[in-house]
Amino acid sequence: MAELSGDRAAAGRARAKAGAFNPCGEGGRSVTAVLLNYNSPAETMFRCLDSLREQTHEDFRVLLVDNASSVDILGEVAERYPEVELLRLDRNYGFSGGINRGVAACDSEYVFLLNFDTVVEPECVAEMVKVAAAEPVVVGVAPKIMLSHHPHIFDSIGTALGPDAGAFNQGIGQPDIGQYDRVEPVFGSCFGATLLRRCAFREDQVGPLDESYFMYFEDFDWCYRANLLKLEFRTAPAAVVHHEHSASVKDKGYNFKYRLIERNLLRTVIKNYQRRQMVKIPLRRLRSHLLNAIAPRSGRAGVSWRIIGGFFTDFFRFLPKRWAVQRRRLVRDDDILAHSFGEEPYFSPTEYCPIYSLDTLVAAYRRLYAVSGGERALDIYKGLEALNQSKARGDRVLVEERLGRLLAGEPEHVRDFAAKIG
Repeated sequence: MAELSGDRAAAGRARAKAGAFNPCGEGGRSVTAVLLNYNSPAETMFRCLDSLREQTHEDFRVLLVDNASSVDILGEVAERYPEVELLRLDRNYGFSGGINRGVAACDSEYVFLLNFDTVVEPECVAEMVKVAAAEPVVVGVAPKIMLSHHPHIFDSIGTALGPDAGAFNQGIGQPDIGQYDRVEPVFGSCFGATLLRRCAFREDQVGPLDESYFMYFEDFDWCYRANLLKLEFRTAPAAVVHHEHSASVKDKGYNFKYRLIERNLLRTVIKNYQRRQMVKIPLRRLRSHLLNAIAPRSGRAGVSWRIIGGFFTDFFRFLPKRWAVQRRRLVRDDDILAHSFGEEPYFSPTEYCPIYSLDTLVAAYRRLYAVSGGERALDIYKGLEALNQSKARGDRVLVEERLGRLLAGEPEHVRDFAAKIG
C-alpha cells in the first residue's frame, strides 16, 4: 500500500512493534509535522517546507504523505529537503485516509497536521507544545491561523459549532485586535493546522479520522468524538500560521465543497448527537435542501437532491457507527456546544474573503472587552453597536465619518477594514 522512506521512520516502526512509545500525556515533546500532498503546486509546497525548516522546537521531524499524485514533485522535494520523510500511497485515500496513514507511520508524542498552502512562523510548534504539555487532558491545540492575503484577519483560532451543527472556524473574518490573545478552551481545531496527541488516534481513544468522509468535516467529527470522551482543546495564540483559505478546491466551484460539507455534516449528526437533536437537525436541514431543490434558479437543485438522497442511504449505514460512539459518551451535547456560545463566522464561503461590515467590528470589540475589560474597548464597542442599530447605518458618508472618529488611534489594519465597509 505505501512506501516510507527514511531510516528514522523504519526505526520508529520497530519501536512501535516493541511497544516503546511514550504513552499519551506522559511528558514527551517530540513532534512530527504531517503534510498531505495531492497534485500540490510545487512552489506553494516549498514555501511551507521552508517555514518548517525554521521551527525552533528541537525534537521535530516532517513527514510528507503523497496521495498517489499524478503530478510528481517528490523527486524535487527529496533533493531540496533531504530531511523530509516521504510516504507514497498506492491511491488517493482522500484527506481522511491520507492523514490516518501518515499518523500511523509516526512515533512521536504529537502530530502537527498541516495543509501544504500554509506558512508557519518559527515559534509555532514550540508554542503549541507548551500549551499541550501543560494539561494532559488537552488532546488538541489550535494555533492562530491568519489569512495569507489578509494577514491581519483571522482564518481560524479553533473551531465552533452552531445550534444546527453548522461548523465554522472561530474568529474567521475578524480583524485581529487582541480579542483571541488568551489561551482558552475551544470546541476543536481546524485540521489545516493543528497539534494533536498521536495516541488519540488509537481505536481505544478517539480513533482515526472517518475515511468515509473523504474530505471536509472530518475534523469536526473527530473533535466532537474527542469532546464526548471529556478530552479538551485549547487555543495557542502565540503560535501563528498563515493560510491560503481553500486553495486546493477553489477551481472546483463552491457546489463541490458545499455538497461534501453538507453530506458529512449530516453524517456527523447521525453518529455523534443525542437522539433528540439527531432527529431535529436533519429534518430542519433537509427541509432547507428540499426548498433549494424545487426553487427555480436556486443554482443548487442538483446538489440538494443528491444531499437528500444520500442522507437516507447514510442514515442506516451509519447507525452501527452511532451505537459505537454513543456507548462511550461521557458528555451532553449542550455542554459541548457551550464552547461556541457567542461565536459567529464573518467570511464569504463563495467569494473566499472576509465580510466587511459593522457586525464584524462589533463582534471583534465585544469579545475584546469581554476578555480584557478595557474601557477603550467598551467605548468603541458601544459606539459601533449604536451606529449599527440606528438608521444612520444606511448613510455611507455618515458611517465613514463616525467610524473615522470612533477608530482614531486604533491599528492601521482596523481602520483599513472599516474603510471597506459598504
